[in-house]
Amino acid sequence: MTNDDEILGILGDEYSRKILAILAKNELNAQEISAKLGIPASTTYRKIKSLESLGLIKKTKVVRTLEGLDESYYKSLVSGIDVKFRDGEMSCKLEKFAMDEKIQRLWEKFSEK
Repeated sequence: MTNDDEILGILGDEYSRKILAILAKNELNAQEISAKLGIPASTTYRKIKSLESLGLIKKTKVVRTLEGLDESYYKSLVSGIDVKFRDGEMSCKLEKFAMDEKIQRLWEKFSEK
């Protein structure tokens, strides 16, 4: 299980929150995230690495570009995060996307083609 302090640290970071928010709605690569948020790619890659290590996002696919480079796409695994402060202690509860939602998104993706 992830550490509440690490999750609170991520939530305290503006760009990590924004990345998590846009990946909850879209599957994007790091360059697309950088462009949408107007931040350097290096910052985006650092934030992605942190979010991925905490299990908040995951790499969904890798696409080979015409230049021969691998481009990774990411999606949020979290549908919600509840933060609670009680008796002097902070805690976080993660709500992950249910399997049926993942199947629904997969079905929608195939329907588009």
